[in-house]
Amino acid sequence: MTILFFAHGGEVFLNEVTFAVLSYYQHHQTNENKIVIYTDNVAHFQQVLPPEITYVSVTPAQVKQWRGTIDFVHRVKIEVLRDAMQRFPNETFLYLDSDVYFKQNITFLEEKIQRGTPVMSLQEGSIFGSHLRHFKALASYLREHQNTIDIDPPIVVSPQQKMYNAGIIGLSANDKPIVEQALAFTDFLHSFINNHVTEQFAFTVLLSQKGTIYEAEPHIHHYWYFKEFREIITQFLEKNKGKSFETLVALSTKVNPECMGAEKLAYKRMNFWQKLWQKMTKGRKWKIIYE
Repeated sequence: MTILFFAHGGEVFLNEVTFAVLSYYQHHQTNENKIVIYTDNVAHFQQVLPPEITYVSVTPAQVKQWRGTIDFVHRVKIEVLRDAMQRFPNETFLYLDSDVYFKQNITFLEEKIQRGTPVMSLQEGSIFGSHLRHFKALASYLREHQNTIDIDPPIVVSPQQKMYNAGIIGLSANDKPIVEQALAFTDFLHSFINNHVTEQFAFTVLLSQKGTIYEAEPHIHHYWYFKEFREIITQFLEKNKGKSFETLVALSTKVNPECMGAEKLAYKRMNFWQKLWQKMTKGRKWKIIYE
């Protein structure tokens, strides 16, 4: 299986992928899967990561082109998948956002994907009837357009459609048409709704039509809510600069974003009154949990 990452720009984003790879090697052997990093700074990774990592160099101009005329950062994810499917034919792909942490061995996902089971991060709730602002915008657009995305061919969205987080996307070599549809879907919808989840919604709808989506969250934690962990990663890498890769992998087991950010995630999931009660009784919104 080919595991795909994309990392460009500032050091904090590059470090996130570095730490994700460290967590991967907590549970996997060398060459168990192929790791491919699309990046504009290969040298940054080569200083720390093992030589079996594969790199695809990208330029700022290419990233700008991949953002498209809609200038949408998450559109790049779709273009990376398109490029990887051409560059590494007949592979099984697991695309991961940079802010992920491997909790266990995930090689078994390859067989699931090859059998046609779509894989994403986790379910985030129903599109229709949600209190979330970005879900409401999608639902409003769909109601106004008979639940139809008017591309060629048109895509009809089920009234029971759930949303799945796209921090993890598993695709087989046979899913090239889905990637092309996701690009057309995103370009079309984003031009009407300037919404940060249009690409996620595109993959959700298209993969839902393929079959029941398997949630990878129990195996790979996506800490999208915990941006503070970037500074913790930076401190970790700086403190342990010059140590062997094997040592960094061992030390990384003690730095777990799921545990450290648990109180913040719980707070984000509270309603207004629960948040108010927490602030009154504990005197804080949340704190980072250090073991």
